[in-house]
Amino acid sequence: MRFRHILPLLVCCMMSLSSLAAPVGSKFFINRDGLRLHYLEAGRGQKTVVLIPGWLMPAAVFRLQLETLGEQFRVLAFDPRSQGQSEISNEAHDPARRMADMEDFLRAAGVGDYVLAGWSLGVLESLDFIERKPQGGLRGLILIDNSIGEGTPPKPAARSSKRSSTNPREREQYLRDFSRGIFRTPPPHDIGEAVLQSALQVPVRAANQLIAQPYPRTYWRDIVARQQVPVLYVIRPRLREQGEALLARKGEQLAEVEIFEDAGHALFVDAAPRFNALTADFARRAFSLSADAARPASNGHQPSSGN
Repeated sequence: MRFRHILPLLVCCMMSLSSLAAPVGSKFFINRDGLRLHYLEAGRGQKTVVLIPGWLMPAAVFRLQLETLGEQFRVLAFDPRSQGQSEISNEAHDPARRMADMEDFLRAAGVGDYVLAGWSLGVLESLDFIERKPQGGLRGLILIDNSIGEGTPPKPAARSSKRSSTNPREREQYLRDFSRGIFRTPPPHDIGEAVLQSALQVPVRAANQLIAQPYPRTYWRDIVARQQVPVLYVIRPRLREQGEALLARKGEQLAEVEIFEDAGHALFVDAAPRFNALTADFARRAFSLSADAARPASNGHQPSSGN
């Protein structure tokens, strides 16, 4: 696999013009805690692409992926507790509960062989999940625009004091700005509205707890390093050094890095044709590997706390 900057535009355009939108279904299940959780589904078959959204985000942010990739694979997008159409929980939103929810989701959806794709906070939750609860059906990882503990820590993005404000008006304004700011260009109306409503509904305590990941940077780096499945790292230029470090560590046979120069944090919306073509190509190659070649590493390691 290669460190590539530009997927040929012809491939993207052909996919955009020739693909028909797969119908998207809405499904609910009850988790082990009695919460009613939700996911979206498109396509069918044994080869599944599972999409995990970011901080406060809904499954609906992946609508363009569900419709396009659903023509080739079964595609699922999860609404974690308190997000999207899942039930709002007043209980803790700690990693252990979130990982249990993901396990319940895969079981309820009957997922076998799958490629796991996480975006933003979903990158960290996806990595935490495969570390805590190794899945025999995992065939590949797609990590979208978040740090994975490689190289020099990136300069943190500016934080607004309004994010944790107890003043409802201040917090609402922050979330409105945040929901617009993840896109480089205005998104389709339904996606933008779903993003905003999901962000506004998550309780303040839950939102703050989700940000406070209790692990050192090396936790994420070491999880990725142990995986024997192929990894696709899709990023903006600010994470370029981490992409280079990932390639140096895992090599081109197991890692591929794509840089989206002119997209926002929700790059799969801003540059949907390119992202969808890239994901479809990666998933086809990941599913073509033998089960033995794709088996994830497991050494019984348990997560440890750290700052």
